[in-house]
Amino acid sequence: MTDTSGSNPAKLIPLRPAAGSRSGPAPIRILGIGGTTSAKSWSLVPLQEALRKAEVLGCETSLATVYDLNLPLLHTEWRLEDYPPTLAWLLDEVRRADGIIICSPTYHGTVSGAIKNVLDLLIFLGNDNPPYLAGKPVGQMAYGGMTAMGVLHTLTNCVRGLKGISVPTHVAVPEDTIDRVRVRLNSGKIDHRLDLMIAELVSFAGQLRGRTGSIAEIASEG
Repeated sequence: MTDTSGSNPAKLIPLRPAAGSRSGPAPIRILGIGGTTSAKSWSLVPLQEALRKAEVLGCETSLATVYDLNLPLLHTEWRLEDYPPTLAWLLDEVRRADGIIICSPTYHGTVSGAIKNVLDLLIFLGNDNPPYLAGKPVGQMAYGGMTAMGVLHTLTNCVRGLKGISVPTHVAVPEDTIDRVRVRLNSGKIDHRLDLMIAELVSFAGQLRGRTGSIAEIASEG
C-alpha cells in the first residue's frame, strides 16, 4: 500500500496486469476514484485496500486521485480541450473499466466538493453510446465520522444519475479504523465488509461485461 505520509499518496496509476492473467479472457478492470485536494489523504487508505483486494481476485486496477487529477470546477461552456489532459485520461479510464469504486471523505455530512466535481465532469460521457457509466457496477465507500451515511446516500443518487448500478454492499470507514502509523486498516469488520463489496463488484462486472450496449438499447426502448 502506498504510504500516505509521503509528499504524494498516489499517482495516476495505469492499469497493471495481475499475476497469471496473461492467458484466457482479459481480466476485469476496476477503476478507483477518490482522495482529496491535499497530497496526504487518509481516505485513500481504504480505497487502495479495496483495489488490492480486487487485484487478489485477478483484476487489473487503476487509481484516479482528486489530487493528481487537479481538475477545475465544471464550466458548462467549456470544451474537453479546455480542461487539463487528466480529464481525458479519466474519461478513457471510465470507458475501459468494467467496474468502478468511488470513495469520498465525509465533509459536513455529505461528499466532498472535489469528489462531486469529478463526478460532474463525467458529463462528457453523456454522448457516448451507451452514455455515462453505461450500466457498470459501482462500489461506494465513505471515510469519516458518524455522518458518513450521508456520503453513501449522495453517492447512490449520483451513481443512479450517471446510469451506473450500485452494488448492494456499501462501506463506511470510521476514522479510528485506520492505523496512521502503519498506514493500514486495523478493523476486521471493515476488512470483511470490503471483501463483500469487492466480491459483488467483481461478480457483477464479469456478468455485465459486453452487455452494456444491450442494456442501453433496452432502456431506450422503454
